[in-house]
Amino acid sequence: MKSGRPKFVYLLKHPFPMSKPVTMKTIAAQGGVTQATVSMCLANNPRIPLATRTRIRTLAERLGYRPNPYVSALMRVRRQGRSSNDRPVLALVNGLDQEDGWEKTISLTVRQMREGAIAQAALRGYTSQEFWLHRDGMSAERFGSMLHHRGIQGLLLGPLSVGAPPPALCWENFSSVRLGVPLPALTITSVCNDHFFSSLQVARECYRRGYRRPGLLLLRSHRQHFHARWDGGLLVGRHLIPNFKQARTLVLEDWNQLEPVAAWIEREKPDVIVSPASTRLLDHLKSLKLRVPRDIGLASLACPEMNHVCSGIWQNGRLLGATAIDNIISMLEYNERGLPTQTRVIMVEGVWNNGQTLNAPVSELA
Repeated sequence: MKSGRPKFVYLLKHPFPMSKPVTMKTIAAQGGVTQATVSMCLANNPRIPLATRTRIRTLAERLGYRPNPYVSALMRVRRQGRSSNDRPVLALVNGLDQEDGWEKTISLTVRQMREGAIAQAALRGYTSQEFWLHRDGMSAERFGSMLHHRGIQGLLLGPLSVGAPPPALCWENFSSVRLGVPLPALTITSVCNDHFFSSLQVARECYRRGYRRPGLLLLRSHRQHFHARWDGGLLVGRHLIPNFKQARTLVLEDWNQLEPVAAWIEREKPDVIVSPASTRLLDHLKSLKLRVPRDIGLASLACPEMNHVCSGIWQNGRLLGATAIDNIISMLEYNERGLPTQTRVIMVEGVWNNGQTLNAPVSELA
């Protein structure tokens, strides 16, 4: 017999109301403009008055609008009148003295930056094209004009010759990023390793492995180019780490002139050498009959690769190059051209590589 109790129908609803995504149509309705105007405002198109652009962008931010990056990329290609198979070009500018200087530089980390930039550009749907800043002796002004007339809008400034001034390009035509430490005379956005923290991290790791008297060995050009960041990390480590006394730094002019190293070791008696040229020094210490790490430790500020024989910091040049490309593409998406009024620096921390040139850890920092 059927029960006489009433039947209830339960309607299951989402426990939290689902808000609809904010679209350009929403912004257009609230802003009193067309969707086309909203699109141009969000792209910072100069054909729209600045006051309108500012008002609509502020409204979009308040409403929580988030553009779809894939749609943005497709619309950019269509606006520029190209087929979706025609990839936009990013310029990789080599400022060294030789045309193939970036590709064949002695620094493996700098070479990896180039490789990482090329790979990331391809991954993001762009073509990277390399240009030599000093080709045919052209001026920086003519060089920049040449890139502009080729329709290139994204520019990655690679390594420059030691002591060379930053090129005087027409920066207002480009979305630009530099690979390397910031240039005091140019407010270009820069991507680099955190050299100060790398040096401090080396100090801490050396202490954990029983070393108490590190000695920094570098080139004079390093101190100038990196604004003494490597010096600074060890100096601060001396104040933060108990019983950590730094030996006097040895500054060389060239890695081919290592004769002063033996006398420096005898005079300063470092128990670990900290240097970016670890591989070259490893061979030199062997020639001096010093066993590493039994007689003296060796810590690198720029390991060529992870799992390298030398203990120290791996800067991951490929990640640095990829990060620079990502920032250029972001600028292009938001139509950001020219130099910012204040330099922005994106620092990537290095990764510790255990290697075989330091003793095993024996203590922990307090």
